[in-house]
Amino acid sequence: MGKKLTAAALAAAIKPVPNEFDDHFLDVVGNEFKFDHAKGLAEWIKNSADAYATTAKVKDAEQFILLRFKQGQPKRESVFECVDFVGMTKRDIDKALKVWGLATAAKKGTDLPTYGGHGNGGKFYMRQMFQRSRFITYRGGLLNVFGFDEHRRYGYAKGLENAEMTLEEALTFAEMDVLDIPQGVRARWKSSARNAGFTVVRGENPERFSGRSTIASILDRLRLHPQARRVLAHKQVIALGYGQPWGRRLEPPTVAAKEGFEKPREIQLPRAFELNGEMFALRTKKYPDGKLILRTSEMPLTRSSDLAALNTIDVMGEIGCIASYRMNELGFLRYAPEAEFIYGECECPLLEDPEHDSVRNDREKLVENDLTHALLEWIRRQVDELAEQLAEKRRAEKKSRDLRQSSLFNQLLDKWKNRFMVKLTAELFGGSAIGDSFGGIGGGGEKNAGKDRETKSRGDGNSVGEKEGGGGAGDEKRRGPRFPRVLLSGHDLDPLDESAAQPFECDPRHPPVYQRDVDIANGIYWINTSRPLASKLMDRYGASHARWREYLFQRYVDIILKQTVHELGKRDPEFTPDKVDGLIDDVTSRVHDAAADDLEQFLFEESLTGAVAPAAEPEADVAAE
Repeated sequence: MGKKLTAAALAAAIKPVPNEFDDHFLDVVGNEFKFDHAKGLAEWIKNSADAYATTAKVKDAEQFILLRFKQGQPKRESVFECVDFVGMTKRDIDKALKVWGLATAAKKGTDLPTYGGHGNGGKFYMRQMFQRSRFITYRGGLLNVFGFDEHRRYGYAKGLENAEMTLEEALTFAEMDVLDIPQGVRARWKSSARNAGFTVVRGENPERFSGRSTIASILDRLRLHPQARRVLAHKQVIALGYGQPWGRRLEPPTVAAKEGFEKPREIQLPRAFELNGEMFALRTKKYPDGKLILRTSEMPLTRSSDLAALNTIDVMGEIGCIASYRMNELGFLRYAPEAEFIYGECECPLLEDPEHDSVRNDREKLVENDLTHALLEWIRRQVDELAEQLAEKRRAEKKSRDLRQSSLFNQLLDKWKNRFMVKLTAELFGGSAIGDSFGGIGGGGEKNAGKDRETKSRGDGNSVGEKEGGGGAGDEKRRGPRFPRVLLSGHDLDPLDESAAQPFECDPRHPPVYQRDVDIANGIYWINTSRPLASKLMDRYGASHARWREYLFQRYVDIILKQTVHELGKRDPEFTPDKVDGLIDDVTSRVHDAAADDLEQFLFEESLTGAVAPAAEPEADVAAE
């Protein structure tokens, strides 16, 4: 019988051995990246930026990263390169570059923050997207060539492992001798020959580069890529073709902000956020910093826009982008149309803490866990809040435009109303104008003194009584405004307030046709555009729609009825409810009949963008007025 296993034997410590895996596993992982060339080039320039930070230790202005291209005929024979003026040693290659998934590869033994994450992106781009690829790197007098062959196996090129040569020989070998290398780089090399170096990452025979694909289109996508934008903003990334001594700098796009929201909105991450009854820490003592920065665009960043890729929230780690989410990926947004004008970034270094394990290999999205769900929900709420404010401003601007249009319609109706009331007065009261008594009638001593004190000049050409104390000749009459004046709340200034700088506003609870006491004395009516029905009609249909024009017309019907009722009440001491009812029927019928002839286009055209002239005035009406 074999030896009986005991619990103690089963609990014995494991003797670890190196991990082993089939090369096919790299295809499985590499395919998750789903690289396009913009994303791959972003990985290359991030690696170059890290090399400058950890090895060369020079200022951003002196960190030159070259993207050099040779477009072949056919395109599959093209060559893509990324060049930096730093270089690697064989030790760098063996201890960092060769190791798959080494999170500290970009740090080169330092504790500096780096753009690189899991040490895979640049290598997978070389392995998956080119038939052959190479690192041609020189530092400390030694040249190394390391890369992938046609079978996606990596290793050193024969005879080019720690090959001794001068800097100029190495530059010629890498076909960099034609470059107009900046004097600052030359000076740095000359000051320390041991540290003089460069790296050329070269990819030959690219995949997915055919048909309409061009170098220019790839660079346009690179400028918008979340993994590249921060590097492009701070480093000298230069694009050029083979044989050219130098090229042009690539920069992220400049986006004009939405008016009224020009300043970026910075919101500090909460220390803790509650989701589904559970609290999640987003800032800790170890990671005390974190904020969301939201920016706006003057134009919508829709899928049809050249800047559509900006309509995202990029999640930033210690220095680089660790995930990116389009607005619709954040969850349900109440103000989704306005969210198309928003983009930004959320700095949350806590996510890179190994304890939380929230950063995926490809840095496209965060690992799905309760913490990342809580962060994205918090971001969604902040985006929706800003989008709501954009919507409010849009509605206010639309209302302002609609009120300007409505003002034209109101002027038309006001003129029509004046002509109609001349005719109505003649027919109902024998020619004595309804408006004659607006503002009070002088004379009569104490009886009219109060009315006299109430009235004053409007300053618009209509003389209104202003005498203090009343009195005067009994037959002296001071006329108020001949016709009531109709104004729009929210658009027109208060004519009785000489210092008014903003439109007069009515409350939504004020009646549809509103008058203050002082308005009654001065013959002013306000159409209250803040009433719920008025607001809904204007929001849904706009000022040019027939529904809104009909609403304005009905308010004029109200005003004409009010005037005639009050006038008849002053003239007839036995003004009974039956007489009121008969008067309403009579006046309403006359108004509608007149409008059918004079305002046909105004009332029945489906959409109007400007005021239209009413029907011509009959000569008799003109004479009466």
